[in-house]
Amino acid sequence: MIMCPTCGGPDCIRPAEDVLDSIYQMYMACPECPPEPGWDKQVPLAALLHGETVDENTLLCSSCRRRPLDVVMAHVLAVMLEHGDREEGAGLALVGTPLISCGFPIMYPPRLGHGDLVLIAGNVRPDTAVDIVDRVPEVKGVVLRVGDQAKSVGILDSGSQPHEYILLAGCDMRCDVAQTALGELVIYKSQSSIHIEFPRESGHKMNVLGKLDMEGLLAGRVVVDGMCGPGTLGLMAVLMGADKVILNDAWRPAIENVLLNLEVNKGLLDVEVERLVPTGDMPLIGDETVLVARASRGSNTTAEVYFGDIRRLADVVDDCDVCLIDTFPTADPSGIRDIWLKKTPNVIVI
Repeated sequence: MIMCPTCGGPDCIRPAEDVLDSIYQMYMACPECPPEPGWDKQVPLAALLHGETVDENTLLCSSCRRRPLDVVMAHVLAVMLEHGDREEGAGLALVGTPLISCGFPIMYPPRLGHGDLVLIAGNVRPDTAVDIVDRVPEVKGVVLRVGDQAKSVGILDSGSQPHEYILLAGCDMRCDVAQTALGELVIYKSQSSIHIEFPRESGHKMNVLGKLDMEGLLAGRVVVDGMCGPGTLGLMAVLMGADKVILNDAWRPAIENVLLNLEVNKGLLDVEVERLVPTGDMPLIGDETVLVARASRGSNTTAEVYFGDIRRLADVVDDCDVCLIDTFPTADPSGIRDIWLKKTPNVIVI
């Protein structure tokens, strides 16, 4: 059992094998589920409900105990209206961004059970957030969006100011399923501190890895995931047969998520994880490169996790075959790319 580092509970984190065994039934309507309400998200809530109220029993399936996403969002909106956090006449489109607790591509509206949703919302007060988590069973956490929605959560580099959202109530730990033709991994994220990325069936990152694999640049090679975030690319490179993967980030929440994801996926990756530095002793932003953990398969080191600036990492890594640079969309990677071109001609900017 892995205890959640955010809320301390035993139910937030599950081994990857358990998640993958259950995802394709996770959000499907059962034979007894009421039909989708088909609500217009621009229409005021009162007009949708036709004078009725919405509570935890509205369109609740008596069999699977789940509800349509639109009904859950309507329940959240009702709480927001009570607290005055949304104006009368607001529709479902103004509630916020719903993130299912286990993200993967689905072709149907999800049916949600207890704790299946993390809500990212602007203009919501702490007492409202607490009330939402208390009264809307499907919502496990409410995160306050800070600043422009287009601004990425995290840091551009070790010299920049971090941008974080604020967890107002509950728990923001959720996962996404990274999928390739060669396998799947489960990537957990503390969503108030990690850039939001929802997986698509033909995700760009996984396409890049697939192309590298076809070119023979992953299996048996040394791969650097220099701005690794929660570890999606680097851990997938391990799964796809890389001889050694070096994961690095200058943002401590990202490193904490990488270590969690190594534990969650260690059965699929066939590794044992050794932590070398307590993350609680690390600053929020890393500069000098520090080796934090390693993952091994037998006597062979399969992955190393570093905390620090990617530009300084180049002085620590002896050699590599591929360097992956996964920057924020607004960042200029040219300086970093030039440094790593001295190590390998295969510098891939995602």
